[in-house]
Amino acid sequence: MLYCTGTYLVKPPQRQGTWAVRQGCDLVASELLVNAPDLVVCLDPDLLIEAIGGDAEAFLGLASQELLGRSAIELIHNEDQERVMANMKRFEDGQETYRPELRLLHSDGYSVVVEVVGRRLNRPDGTHFLLVARRQLGLGVRQVADDIGIGILRCDPDGEIHESNAAASVQHGYEGEELSGRIQDLRVQVQGHPEDSVDANLHPALRYLEDAGVSSQVATIVGRDGVSRVISFDGRRVKYREDGTPGIIMLLREVTELHQMQEELYRRSTRDDLTGLLKRSTFIQAAESLLEATVQQSGEQPGGSSLFGVLFCDIDRFKSINERHGHGEADRFLAQISADLAQFGTNTAQLGTNTAQLDTNTEASLSAGGTTSIHLGRIGGDEFALAVQCSNRAEFDRLAAGFRASVQRTALATLHVLVTASVGVAEFDPEVGQTVEELLDEANAVLRLAKGTGRDQILHCDASLRAVRSEQKRLEGVLRAALSAGRIEYALQPVVDPYTGQISGAEALARLRDDNGSLVPAAKWIEVAVSAGLSSAVDAAVVEPVIELLGSLVGRCPRGLPVIGVNLSDTSLARPDLAEWIFSLLERHQVDPGAFLVEVPELVLPVIRERAAEALRQFREKGLWLAVDDFGSGYASFNEVRDLPLNTLKIDRSFLTEQRDSADYIILRTALEMTHALGCRSVAEGVETQAELEIVMDLKVDYVQGYLLARPMPPDDFVRLLLSDRPLAPQRIEHEDG
Repeated sequence: MLYCTGTYLVKPPQRQGTWAVRQGCDLVASELLVNAPDLVVCLDPDLLIEAIGGDAEAFLGLASQELLGRSAIELIHNEDQERVMANMKRFEDGQETYRPELRLLHSDGYSVVVEVVGRRLNRPDGTHFLLVARRQLGLGVRQVADDIGIGILRCDPDGEIHESNAAASVQHGYEGEELSGRIQDLRVQVQGHPEDSVDANLHPALRYLEDAGVSSQVATIVGRDGVSRVISFDGRRVKYREDGTPGIIMLLREVTELHQMQEELYRRSTRDDLTGLLKRSTFIQAAESLLEATVQQSGEQPGGSSLFGVLFCDIDRFKSINERHGHGEADRFLAQISADLAQFGTNTAQLGTNTAQLDTNTEASLSAGGTTSIHLGRIGGDEFALAVQCSNRAEFDRLAAGFRASVQRTALATLHVLVTASVGVAEFDPEVGQTVEELLDEANAVLRLAKGTGRDQILHCDASLRAVRSEQKRLEGVLRAALSAGRIEYALQPVVDPYTGQISGAEALARLRDDNGSLVPAAKWIEVAVSAGLSSAVDAAVVEPVIELLGSLVGRCPRGLPVIGVNLSDTSLARPDLAEWIFSLLERHQVDPGAFLVEVPELVLPVIRERAAEALRQFREKGLWLAVDDFGSGYASFNEVRDLPLNTLKIDRSFLTEQRDSADYIILRTALEMTHALGCRSVAEGVETQAELEIVMDLKVDYVQGYLLARPMPPDDFVRLLLSDRPLAPQRIEHEDG
């Protein structure tokens, strides 16, 4: 029988020695100790069992009497003994009040997982311990955590580790050893994420202790074994049960594979797969940061020499490389150039010795000199961009020359041919205050000028070009306002049968008026519409009123409806609902498809060969006319004209000539012969002289279009002329912009 005497227990005299009983205390604990479902153990200062009760046989397989005087540590699983000894030492010092889990050894050879609740009993001969062990149902928390790889780490405000499990040890590279001591003394390196905290290299447990607002953190732990692991730490603040001393407990999960997967997804979203260079959007972000730093430095140092610029680089005639060497070789060529560029793309790169000796006896290096900072990006197929911060304007030219040298060197080494490159340079002007996007546009514009005036050169954006760009921006605003208000106009230029003078149809030409009401030359604003991505909207602003006009002529024309054509841009031709859009308009206005003609610019034939093939096939099946506009001015092959369902070729006026023995005449004759051989009708565009008219008539052209017979006119004038049914005679030509 065991008696409770105040704050400590004594043994009953019938077992070993004499139990001391405090006078006046009549609380008998024997029923509790003997019949309790838990294991109740009293230990002396040497951790020897001096009393035991409860169902000892169920926990240990031994009778209570056999356990008296034995060391309690011997009854614990050997893997838990070191941890328990350390815990008991802290418990004795008054630090430990938690409920540890441990494994007791049953005499039959298996382990019993228990949770232990303890109290200290201070007596003259030292500290005794009263421990109550409660069986854990199923797996213990620590065992479950270990089995699923969740680490447990508990420490006090000073970083002293009070508890950890095997998973936490493995995550810190201490496999087979218990984490102990202070977190600050663990032999690990922490590589945190800089955006998380200024103390990114501090262990997350310590960071959490210093900042109550941080509960979840991810850090890379380079363990004692040298292995790098990405660990997610989730922390909770706790208090010791007896004295309320604060502490924390953290759950650790290794997320290395997830982190690597996220890094790969991020890399793919920001880096070009082929070259590894920054994608356009990421390049712009990086360049904006560099530009902001340049502006800030200039503000802090008035009159400073920090400059910022964008280089837009393009490989000349890259299409021919694809055609001659194949896409695979072309890709490898781009990848090699990018590798050459990337080694110079780090910030504050120092001037290197890597120079390229070219056949032109020039030397150029793409390494950044002095305090130059560079960001590199792949903007398009063979288009690259460099955002450069430097202290000398000559650096822009040096880097541009370095790019061109790299292209030549790489092409000679890989393709064994000479390949050139062009570069456009746009420098940031504080008085203008361009954004990176605007600088890219400026550099691209001057690059196109370089390619259009001979290629293989470097051009800088100057004040005159910026004035042109400013005018284009203004026209873009005028165009957007006109589209929004429905003020895009169109004129109709008649298409005439040259043998009878009768009008067979017309071509609709979009018109834009400036703010002052004057017409803007088409050559100016059409280019703006294309660069601003508004060409499809312009097409729609012409197509819909043209079909509406045809609907108003149904049943009114003596010779039937004219065939009116609209020149569609490549963006309109790429519309997935192109056929549905056109046919729905024709049906709404009850217009026969044979009265409408879709004109396809020759230059976009290769582009729409796949994208619009199905829509063009549907057009042809339902009787809608399809024409190649400006035939002969581009690079359409015979196969493209033959394979697409075209039925009209409009011969470009550049081949019209009065010299019957010239090369242009031979090309014109051949084009018309091919047109007839394909079963297509022919239209000669831009006929302006009687001699040109006679030549195309001798060559048996079907229709003509040009100032000689009729100028573009407002729709109402065209309708009056059409309904009058009078033949058109050649007119006197007075050239004017229209």
